[in-house]
Order: sequence, then C-alpha cells, then structure tokens
Amino acid sequence: MNILVLDSNKKSRNALLRIVKSCYGVSNVFAFAHRKEALICATDNRIDLFLIDIVFEADKSNNNSGIKFADSLRRYDLYKLTPIIFITSLAGLEGELLKRIHCYDYIEKPIGDGRLIRTCINEVLEAVEMCRIPEKREYIPLRYAGIGYIIYLDEVIYFENRRGTLYIHTVD
Repeated sequence: MNILVLDSNKKSRNALLRIVKSCYGVSNVFAFAHRKEALICATDNRIDLFLIDIVFEADKSNNNSGIKFADSLRRYDLYKLTPIIFITSLAGLEGELLKRIHCYDYIEKPIGDGRLIRTCINEVLEAVEMCRIPEKREYIPLRYAGIGYIIYLDEVIYFENRRGTLYIHTVD
C-alpha cells in the first residue's frame, strides 16, 4: 500500500512517517512539505491513503491549504473515493470536511504516542485491501451437463484427451 503524508512541519511529518511505517501492509510512504511535490507524486503513483495537515502553508493567512489540496485530489477519477485523514491543530472543521471532501477521519494534533492514528490507518488499509478488485484473469468458460464452469488458465496444469473426453487437470 502507498501512503502520502503532507505536512510542512518537519517534526510532525517525521512522527507521522514513523507511525505509518509501523502499520501493517505499508509498502511505500511518500512525505512532502509542499503541495506541488505531493500532487506530482500522486499523479505518478497510485496512492491508497492520504494523511494531510490542513495548515501546511503557515505563512499564509486564513490558511486551509490542506483542504485545497484534498479538493484538487478529488477532481481526479482515481482519487474520488481514496481515503483522506486530516491531521490538524484546528478544531471545528469536521462537518465541512466530512461533507465537502468526504474525508475518512479528522484527528487533532498533537498526535501523542500515535496509537489513535495507527489504529485509524490500520482500519483504512484493511478496508482498502478488502475492496481491491482482483486483476483480470484469463479463463475458459465450459458447459457440461447443463452447468456452466469457469476454468482459470493460471490454475491449469495440463489438458488431456482420453477417448474423446477432455480432462482438465488444475492445481485444486
């Protein structure tokens, strides 16, 4: 699973990296302090979960740069339903974020020992894994005695023809 972390605070970003890397099933973690780099990464890689700080451009007033970034992600078909967890020190935005961005969760800083966020990440990754569509497999549709069967080619060991009867030997 690929996870992207967007947080301009280096200390917070590193803490999130440690937590994310300890979660089950995580293969790649991409961490960024700037929106532009994160968006390039998201277009070049298939991201399964986003962890976004709402205020990652602290020098701007009325800052909601994380919300803008999440909004821009939702414009991509690939990321319309990808889970987003907001991590922030701002309070009171939960309703708007759930309604407008369809975020999975909203966790307030400080993140402490990371148990809460680790649990949340593990729940999301488990759900993503369960919802994955299996890759298309080649198969042969067969009909015998009025019953339809599907034989997956990657499970076939060999075909055998004995006296005009076809036998298909598979791994099961």
